[in-house]
Amino acid sequence: TCGGFQRMGATIGDVFLTTGTANHDRRIPIPGFDTYGIGKLSNNDDDKDSANPTTMATKLGYKTGICTTGNSLDWVERDDELMKDNEASVKDMEAAAIAWVSEMNSVPYLGLKVVTDIVDGGVPTQEEFLANLANAAESLQKALPKVLEYVCDNTKHEEL
Repeated sequence: TCGGFQRMGATIGDVFLTTGTANHDRRIPIPGFDTYGIGKLSNNDDDKDSANPTTMATKLGYKTGICTTGNSLDWVERDDELMKDNEASVKDMEAAAIAWVSEMNSVPYLGLKVVTDIVDGGVPTQEEFLANLANAAESLQKALPKVLEYVCDNTKHEEL
């Protein structure tokens, strides 16, 4: 699950396929290390790949965007600045780490996220998260088989 940004068009229950990931709370104010700390990765490079997130989202009726990752459910003002800099549509606590390990091991990465709360919506995150978690889980249970079927049907089997 994830928090979504109203400013990027996210609403509760939306399914997002990530087009990239970044970190918003690994602040290292040293030239070169700052880029490493953010760790921005794209997984939407090959527009010809029929299983890329943008193509898949269009066919399945889902949204796309960058997922920014941090270690806290809530956020501070500096996090918000970095999330905006990262052009994040959604935020979570794991996607950037999973994408980074996938990149290190040359394994394709695809993030599937469902919005439980609106980060910039005004309702306390923990309240909105708990109120919507069951519905988000149900949405995820419906989306995951569709994504898996799409990937299997549109990817060369030697790539799986």
